[in-house]
Amino acid sequence: MGPGVSRFTNWKTFSWAWAFTFALGLVQSQQPTFGQASGNLGSTAASPALAANFTSISPKAKLTLRVYDYAGVDEASLTSSEKVADAIFQNVGIEATWVDCPTSKRKSEAYPLCDSEMGTADLVLRILPRHMAMKLRHSYDSLGYAQTCPESEPGCELTVFYHRVDELAANGYREDRILGYVIAHEVAHVLLGPGHSDEGILRAAWSPSDLQRISLGMHLDFSTDQSKQLRLAVVRRAAAPESVTQASLQAP
Repeated sequence: MGPGVSRFTNWKTFSWAWAFTFALGLVQSQQPTFGQASGNLGSTAASPALAANFTSISPKAKLTLRVYDYAGVDEASLTSSEKVADAIFQNVGIEATWVDCPTSKRKSEAYPLCDSEMGTADLVLRILPRHMAMKLRHSYDSLGYAQTCPESEPGCELTVFYHRVDELAANGYREDRILGYVIAHEVAHVLLGPGHSDEGILRAAWSPSDLQRISLGMHLDFSTDQSKQLRLAVVRRAAAPESVTQASLQAP
């Protein structure tokens, strides 16, 4: 969902065809569009040894996510979700740092790190509750979306609609693990763009079997090609000239 919207279809049905789909919607216009799987996103499963291999051939890929939790997710659950996403990133050789940020100006003094300048390897993660998500123009069954922005732009945003994740939990899936995977999916779209693959984290539809695997701690992976592209995208962002504006320093 790079400039995209994640969404799931017919979640209340019990058909074997029930799946959670990821579609695309431009953040700037908030108008949903629908994309096809991209042919340049390979489908070979990533090896657990990829992180070690990448470390030996290229600079460290470091990504910072500033987290604005407007949904008020339980602290322990959110920390668990971040660890799930961490494990996914580490498997492709990306080191992620998570920074909690205030959801109101009144609390800003308690979060000094969030006032620091953002670089091109800094992303903004917004977790929205239902009432905030409903104010946005998006597909009503979407899980979230990711912004389209050039690699030279700091503070690129990704957004998760937490009430959709909560609905999955009501159907027996692990809320913290699903949230972690949705975050990883959206980060990948920020870094790679809107294309999908036929399997793994970036597939266009997560089947009930996929959701069960995620909930049980059995990995869905990025492909080998996606893993290389993700790492290189972070390295390029870290090396890009910073052009921080005052607007980029404000809480979303």
